[in-house]
Amino acid sequence: MKTILTGLIWFTLGSALPVWAQTAPVTNEGSPVNSNSSVTTTPVPNDGSRMGSSAGVTTDPPESGHWFMQLNGDLNSPTGNLANEVNQGWGGEISVGYHLTRSTEIAIETGFDTYSEKDTAFNGSWNMTPLVFKGIYIIGHEFVRPYVFLAAGMAFNSRIADFGAYTGSNNEADFLGEAGFGLSFSMGEGSSVFLQTKMEVDTTSAGYASDQPTILIPLNAGIKFALN
Repeated sequence: MKTILTGLIWFTLGSALPVWAQTAPVTNEGSPVNSNSSVTTTPVPNDGSRMGSSAGVTTDPPESGHWFMQLNGDLNSPTGNLANEVNQGWGGEISVGYHLTRSTEIAIETGFDTYSEKDTAFNGSWNMTPLVFKGIYIIGHEFVRPYVFLAAGMAFNSRIADFGAYTGSNNEADFLGEAGFGLSFSMGEGSSVFLQTKMEVDTTSAGYASDQPTILIPLNAGIKFALN
């Protein structure tokens, strides 16, 4: 009798275990969970924004159709003969642009840069006001985004000298070309800070400057934010 009861018990367990294993949900720890429980998933939008944690921080740039403004300060290094005539310059720029796609932008940019003469007897300065049309290509869409850009337009140049009772100036407008690269650091909600450098080729005349063209190397740091 004992042998028969033992056999029945093992037969019952052997029949029930496969059915239980197929029907009972298993957690990551391997233990069954209530079959009435449900898993909640968070939808991921495809409009160019990334839904983060409960803080709701958006890091990706907008897709397209968005306007932005950019402000930066300049620390400018003259080259060639101009480096012997003026000190390191400083200034600032402002631009308004438009996102064509997630990776491409266009902008109109202007600003003001000034360099003081090394010969203090003249108490002079070498100034430039750029007005350029710029194209930007963004590489990647993570927190740190490298980018490259090209720009072309006009440089409104002005040299001023003040020695004694005489004040003189020389002004001209010349073609200006720019090429550069930078790094943008996302702050969320369509805003970022950036650090960039570029080469400016100012096609000055022989009557204005000792270099044709005059080449400048600015270092820029600034902020960029969405307008809509």
